[in-house]
Amino acid sequence: MTRRYSRRAVLMQIGAGSAAAATLTSPKHAFAQMDSRPWFFLTDDEARWLAAICDVFIPQDDFPSASQAGVVDYIDLQMASGYGKGEGLYLKGPFPEGTPEQGYQLPYTPSELLRRGIAAARDEDDLGAMPPPDRSAYVEALSERTEPIGDVPASAFFNELLSLTNEGYFADPIYLGNHNYAGWEMVGFPGAHAYYLDRVDKHNLPVDQPPMGIAHNGGRSTLPRPIRSEG
Repeated sequence: MTRRYSRRAVLMQIGAGSAAAATLTSPKHAFAQMDSRPWFFLTDDEARWLAAICDVFIPQDDFPSASQAGVVDYIDLQMASGYGKGEGLYLKGPFPEGTPEQGYQLPYTPSELLRRGIAAARDEDDLGAMPPPDRSAYVEALSERTEPIGDVPASAFFNELLSLTNEGYFADPIYLGNHNYAGWEMVGFPGAHAYYLDRVDKHNLPVDQPPMGIAHNGGRSTLPRPIRSEG
């Protein structure tokens, strides 16, 4: 059986700099207690590949990169959830090529799309071993690719990766991304407060309080840990 390392240990192996390493090992998010546990859905190699490409979408600057902010954790949870399993999607044939306006037209669940696409991409190139400029060029080429990657449409695969990265960076930390409210700090969003009566008449004024998510409890979550997927 392949050994499964902790999620933080895996992300530490992608060659991130010392600043990234400090962020990844610091308990600065609501689910930091999960950092020492394996993934729900992803393999270690898939997680490393996702970290490399997500950090091209959202690189580190004044704010954490995508992987530093927990985007890979978010994707992992989504792929193990009902969304990843295709709940609510009609997945029976026939499967003619559709238009963007027709929505999802593939025979694969989102988790199957992701897994097949990553496997095909890793067979072609080792993204994680590329220097940063080459990673950026690879991702740009993937965004313009017209031929399938393996047996999945390259455009559908790329758009799913980009969408999941954005979701993971800006969603409530309850979904395992947006560590330390990195995404909300970036855009100045105060979070999921339930009581705004003192601000009703204060229009166009900056919010002078730090972000707080649904499960905010002094930086810790009291919610139960999600059920691990064995599939």
